[in-house]
Amino acid sequence: MIAHLKTRTKGVALSLFGITLLSPDSLLLRLINADVWTLVFWRGGLSAIGLICLTLLIDKKTGFREIIFIGKHGVAVAVGFAVSALAFVFAIMNTAVSNALVIMSISPLLAAILSYVLFREATASRTWLAATAITVGLGSVFLGSLETNRLAGDLSALIASTALAFCFVMIRKHREVNMLPSLAWSGFLVCLLVSPLAAPASVTGVPLLLTILLCLFIVPVGMGMITLSPRYISAPEVSLIMRLEVLLAPFWVWLVLGEVPSIQTLIGGVIILASLTLLSILSMRSR
Repeated sequence: MIAHLKTRTKGVALSLFGITLLSPDSLLLRLINADVWTLVFWRGGLSAIGLICLTLLIDKKTGFREIIFIGKHGVAVAVGFAVSALAFVFAIMNTAVSNALVIMSISPLLAAILSYVLFREATASRTWLAATAITVGLGSVFLGSLETNRLAGDLSALIASTALAFCFVMIRKHREVNMLPSLAWSGFLVCLLVSPLAAPASVTGVPLLLTILLCLFIVPVGMGMITLSPRYISAPEVSLIMRLEVLLAPFWVWLVLGEVPSIQTLIGGVIILASLTLLSILSMRSR
C-alpha cells in the first residue's frame, strides 16, 4: 500500500512510523536488564539479520549484490553506525534516558557542521545561531549530570550523536547508494567487536523474548524506515519528525519505570528542541 502513496507522503510516513516504532527502544533496553556488552551483542547481531531480510524484501533483484558489495562509502557508513550503536547502548545504561535522547537529538545539527567540515557544503547562518543556543542547552544537561555521576553516559551519547551525524552526511552525499546493507554490516561489526565481552546465554525467559522483539523487529524496521525516508523528503523534514523520539522515549520510561528527568535536563531539552524545531522550519521554508 505504501508504494502507491505520493512521494512526499511516503517519506513522511516512513520517518513517522520509523521513529514511533523506535521510541520504546530505550525502555526495552532497561527492561532486558543485561550487561552493556551482552545487550550490544544481541542488538547488533539480530538487527543485522533483520536488516538483511528487509533489504532482500525491498529489492529482490539486486538486494543480494548490494549486501555483498557495499563499496568504500558503505564501509564508512557501516563503521559510523557501529560506533553510534555501541555508544548509544552504553549511554542508555549509564545516564538518564531523557539525557541520552536530548543529546542524541542534536545529530542533524552536527550533520550540517560535518557537511561543511568534510565537503565544504554551504552552512546557513541560522545553523550557527542554532549551534550557539544548543551549546547552552547541552551545558545545562551536562551540568545536571555532574551532580549525579552520569557524565560518562552523557559523553557517550554525544559520541553516538556525532557518529550518527557522520552517517547522515554520507547517506545524503551518496544518496544513489542503498545504505541499508551498510546498516546491517554495522550490526555484524558490533557483534564481532563485543563478542569476547558478551554473555549472550545469560539472557533467558522474558528478557530473551524482549530482546528478540527489539533486535529482530523494532530496531531493523524502524532504522530501515528512517534510513530510506531522506530519499523522499528533505533532511530538515526528517529532522523535525525525529524530534518525536525525544518526547516519546522518556515518556515510556517514566510511565513504566518512573524515571523523571532532572530540572537541568528539562531546561536544556527545551532550549535544544526549540532551537532544532525552529531550524528545521526555517530550512524547509528556504527550499
